[in-house]
Amino acid sequence: MKHVLSVQDLSCTGRCSLTVALPILSAMGCRCTVLPTAVLSSHTGFSKPYRRSMTQDLVPTAAHWQQLRLQFDAIGIGYLADPEQAEAVEQVLERFPALTVVDPVMGDHGRLYSSITPDQIQAMAKLCRRGDILLPNVTEAAYLTGLPYKEQPDRGYFRELTAGMLEFGAQAVVITGVSGKSGSIGFCGSADGEEFFYQTACVNNQFHGTGDMFAAALLGAMMAERNVKEAAALAAGFVERTLAASPASTPHGAEFEKQLPWLWQQL
Repeated sequence: MKHVLSVQDLSCTGRCSLTVALPILSAMGCRCTVLPTAVLSSHTGFSKPYRRSMTQDLVPTAAHWQQLRLQFDAIGIGYLADPEQAEAVEQVLERFPALTVVDPVMGDHGRLYSSITPDQIQAMAKLCRRGDILLPNVTEAAYLTGLPYKEQPDRGYFRELTAGMLEFGAQAVVITGVSGKSGSIGFCGSADGEEFFYQTACVNNQFHGTGDMFAAALLGAMMAERNVKEAAALAAGFVERTLAASPASTPHGAEFEKQLPWLWQQL
């Protein structure tokens, strides 16, 4: 059984981050260990959540794992609570060499999240240089590469974003939230020298945590020996089915649990 470490926040209510990654990876046949970067009473789609950064706990936790002689097949990195965490996570990566997937959670729809500072962008950019696979959305890719965010992009723009992200040294990049004609949505990317695009009909309902679902499903598929392109397509299909079957927009998130049997069947 593949052993995956998920490094991101724990939002105690609201389907996102670790409460999404842990069940998805487990359903896909992975043994999952978690390293919370922060604990929040809820995700930030709810009003004024209580937050506690776990920066000081990251390296001591990893040191104990070394004593236990833990090893990981892959490490997935998501939301970081402050710039200092990037350095701490780098120390974790030094201790546990493994396939590293970085989802640089910082913003969406052309805007950074309220907690993200310029220092945090620089810290995340540095951490991206340690990633084997990078999973930014369009907004995050624009901020990391220094390219302007475009409301009405074309394929040439997405190619620029992909090329800019590959300059961090990753083996592959998948950019999510890629809009197409007639309101379609999907991803673009590059892996093994191959460029790819994926589009599907856009669901009207809006939910928090869909990027976390995509990242977890992609990583789980890769642990089942799918290549990056195949894993991204499977993850996109999972998110598409989840959104289509979820009744209405709610900050509590899309009902991904109902689609876990389908996800397992694909493997």
